[in-house]
Amino acid sequence: MKKWQIYPSQSDLAQKLSSELKISPLTAQVLINRGINNSQGAGQFLSPKLANLCDPFAIPNMKTAAQRLLLAQKRGEKVVVYGDYDVDGVTGTVILLEALGHLGLKPDYYIPYRYGEGYSLNKEAILKLKDQGFNLILTVDCGIASAIEIELANSLGMEVIVTDHHNLPQKLPSAYSLVNPKMINEDHPSKYLSGAGVAFKFAWALLRTAGIAENNFLTGLLDLAALGTVADVVPLTDENRILTVCGLNLINEKKRPGIKYLAEAASLYGKISINNINFALAPRLNAAGRLEHASLAVKLLTTKDPTEARELAQKLNGINSRRQGIGTNIQEEVFAKLQSADPESQKILIASGENWHPGVIGIVASRVVDTYYRPAVLIGINEGVGRGSARSIKELNIFSVLETCRDLFLDFGGHEAAAGFEIAPENIPELTRRLQQKVEEATTPELLTPKIELDAEIRPSQITLGLIKELEALAPFGQGNPAPVFSTNHLSITEMRQVGSDGSHLKIKFTDGKSNLEVIGFRLGGLFKDLSFDKTYNIAYNLETNEWNGFETAQLNLVDIR
Repeated sequence: MKKWQIYPSQSDLAQKLSSELKISPLTAQVLINRGINNSQGAGQFLSPKLANLCDPFAIPNMKTAAQRLLLAQKRGEKVVVYGDYDVDGVTGTVILLEALGHLGLKPDYYIPYRYGEGYSLNKEAILKLKDQGFNLILTVDCGIASAIEIELANSLGMEVIVTDHHNLPQKLPSAYSLVNPKMINEDHPSKYLSGAGVAFKFAWALLRTAGIAENNFLTGLLDLAALGTVADVVPLTDENRILTVCGLNLINEKKRPGIKYLAEAASLYGKISINNINFALAPRLNAAGRLEHASLAVKLLTTKDPTEARELAQKLNGINSRRQGIGTNIQEEVFAKLQSADPESQKILIASGENWHPGVIGIVASRVVDTYYRPAVLIGINEGVGRGSARSIKELNIFSVLETCRDLFLDFGGHEAAAGFEIAPENIPELTRRLQQKVEEATTPELLTPKIELDAEIRPSQITLGLIKELEALAPFGQGNPAPVFSTNHLSITEMRQVGSDGSHLKIKFTDGKSNLEVIGFRLGGLFKDLSFDKTYNIAYNLETNEWNGFETAQLNLVDIR
């Protein structure tokens, strides 16, 4: 059973913000719940503007790194952008390829194979790049934990500039320059940028350093920055919110052929939303690196040729369909294993299997977390090597937990909510023992109880289309800025039925005796048999509009019922 937690009401402050900003006290309360408690901050949140982005040079070492790239251009050095194979890494790679090209350099790029090379810099890749005559490596979304590999590059006479956003390791690499917003000591709006966000800031710094004031070029990169930001599940607050809102506007202009035809391949013909990125565009871009090679996604996002863009988008669509099929098979096997071990009695869920595709197990691990509200670690063993993906609940930093086992890993990286590693199969039992012990010490049953954070309890009479439209100004919703959840109590059911081809959804009409509420419960059809016309209920829900035959009505999207 989920625990309901309601934010404390701050009616005086809400009333003050309400009158200053001409918004309802309820919307003001939601802003306060998101940590925004003054009219200036609220105004910036409700109207995100590029002008409110912080100076790129607020990130340490940005100037030094930008100057080194301009020197490379002057000397005619060979520069390679070394990216990661996920959406954040791919979009960041394209941002820097376009920015360097705009400066007159002719950079190449290198993205490692997920299998055989793994995440971030590797020794074989560095040796290969040296043989190809590259003088300077510029990383995107990786490199901050690659001390040994960067030492090798240095010894070969190559220089490395790291742009990354991942947590800082105990030992920083001896790169020419480290550009990572996590190196900002104090709390700062840039601190939680994605890899693509850091790449965008670096592109901006490059143009500024070169004395090029071309805002049109920079704003043309915002679609990529938004894709990377949303896909990497960083907090959609501060600068990430600005990049996402402005980038979404550009995505919907569909000027970049790759995005236009990827949306078509995913059957997205209307306005593209955050959900469309999360569940349609990002999986297709990710599929390249999961099953084949991420260069397909780079080519899609860089091509100016509509015919090539359409062909690449269709190819990625096909790869994604294949990925879904593989994922379904692995998911069935994983859940069967977990069910046999009584998952509710464990504080961390760990499973391994032969030939589980390493490009898919991260997605399955996320579904395990969603189902059981426990951190999950899945390890696929292929050709004598275990490749693991870990996902976590927000109350437990899985990176910190896994870091205590670093001595068991062949390779390791990640952040608070997700991490990956390589391990020798004979070390899996010891890893399991240590993780179980560590999580046992770090968690309580209370911590492992899923929670619903309620923004406010409201009466049915307060629910209007005007309120819903006003709350839409708080979008886009995601990590750090969840969609508002409200509760209404003591309601009776007047109508209910299962809907959908398989009855998996629920439609209910509630009343408090004065007002009626239309409620939809997606994937909650199984509750039908437990509900009764003779009882009263408390419901938790999101507010949204429903359009039918040209008319809009208020609709409640059911989150939980008790």
